[in-house]
Order: sequence, then structure tokens, then C-alpha cells
Amino acid sequence: MKAMILLSKDYEETEAVAVIDILRRAEIDIDVVATEGDLDTVGDHNITIRADYLLEDIKGSDYDIVITPGGVGGTNALRENDKVIDLLKEQYQSDSGYIASICASPRVLDKAGISQEIRGTIFPALSDQVTFKEYVADEIVVNDQDHQVITSQGPATAYYFALEIVRQLKGQEVHDQVAKALLIPNVEAAVKA
Repeated sequence: MKAMILLSKDYEETEAVAVIDILRRAEIDIDVVATEGDLDTVGDHNITIRADYLLEDIKGSDYDIVITPGGVGGTNALRENDKVIDLLKEQYQSDSGYIASICASPRVLDKAGISQEIRGTIFPALSDQVTFKEYVADEIVVNDQDHQVITSQGPATAYYFALEIVRQLKGQEVHDQVAKALLIPNVEAAVKA
């Protein structure tokens, strides 16, 4: 399994780092992909992550999942990037590709015409900025298995979000091992697939 996480300026660092860390603990190959022409990406709270690749140097079909962290500024940059929108559309239309978006980043799915077809969630204060087929306000992580899209609400839900990605890509056993190693309580109550 191979994953990519898209970083643009002002991404939400907690959501990016938690996902990268947990997927690597689950032995999922995850590439950090910068979307704006510089490998050094600076998040909303001035933390810099050096990406593995630039967006123009990767091939979307090489990846099983595309992940978008939130942060309003980062999400705005992703929404305005035609390459990102095209990548998400291609991933959504493929039979085997997954998409995972957290916090404000389901707004990018809205721009790509994806959110309108899925059951999903978003950072609650932004719920009026996205049209979902079914908006789910009371679940912190939503896995729409019919459409292969996982959404989550925000920084505090990032670990549960990442663990749901692990469950989807590697199965329940690996999910449980990683959750136990991280001392994450009551995962099942937090995530309803």
C-alpha cells in the first residue's frame, strides 16, 4: 500500500504529522508531496516539513490513497490548485483509490465535485461551506466505504482519522496493534464505518 499526503502553505501541522507518523508505524509507505513548487512546506503554526516530492513529479495512479490535511489557509491553497483538483477527481473515479480529508479539507472535495456524492463530516464551524450527500455532525470520523472516502473533523480527531486509514488499508489487526501501542482508548466508539 502506498499513500500520499498533500501539503501546501498553511496546512494544519497536527493533522499532517499525526497521519504521517501513524501510517509509518503501520508500515504504510507514505510520501509527503508539496503542492507549491518548493519541497519545504510551512504550516499554519510556522512548522516546516520537507516534502519527499513535488506534485508535478508524482503520478497519482501510483498511490492507493490521497490524503489532505486541513487548515483554512492550506485548504484554500489546495482548492485553488487545478493539479490537486484533477488528482482528487482521478483518485475518486478509480476503482481502487481512496481519499481521506480532515478538518477544513473536505472543502477541497466540494470543489472537486466529490463531497456531493458522499456521506461525510468536516470541521463543524465550516459545515455550511460544503455540500455532502449526507452530512454527519455527530461522528468525528466517517468512512464512506461505498465511495472509498474517509473524512474527519479536526486536529483532535487526527489520530482516529489516521487509524481509520490504517484499518482501511491494512485491516483490523494492524489497526488494533497501532492503537494499542499508542495507548489510544475506545477507538471503536469514536469511529463508525
